[in-house]
Amino acid sequence: MISVNATQLISDFGEISKAYERLPSHIAKKHLLASMRRAVVKSGGVKLLRQNTPPLGTRRGRRKKGEKPTSTGGLRKSVMTKARWIGTNKSGVAVAGLGYKYGWNSRKAIWKEYGTRWQSAMNMMQRTFDAIRGPVASLLAGEMAAALEKAQAEVASKRNQGYGG
Repeated sequence: MISVNATQLISDFGEISKAYERLPSHIAKKHLLASMRRAVVKSGGVKLLRQNTPPLGTRRGRRKKGEKPTSTGGLRKSVMTKARWIGTNKSGVAVAGLGYKYGWNSRKAIWKEYGTRWQSAMNMMQRTFDAIRGPVASLLAGEMAAALEKAQAEVASKRNQGYGG
């Protein structure tokens, strides 16, 4: 999970954050979240988490007579990124996460990550986060700058003026 709060944005990305403050808040938040999602994807986070996720339901040998084939890639296919804004406009936190879709696949991933009484922990999420921490941090500034240009173009075109427009 990557999180950037408003004070961290001002201190780490000085010029970029001042430009984001001049934009309407709904457009700034939208483009900031999109840049965070792109940074996670471009750093190879989704691909690496899919590689670190073991296929489920695989076993040795052939199927028994009459047994239906089962898909083993359901958990790997459910890997996704998500970004959201938590809090108010001025004191909020932008959070981008990498994980599994909500539901049954998320439960299976938790069992695989932390283990159960019958199986040992695999630490697939921890290995993935340790591997992508550096690349995401280096890509984030560039992605934020690219998103800022798109946000300024959106404001100039007067496409999305919000509720008051």
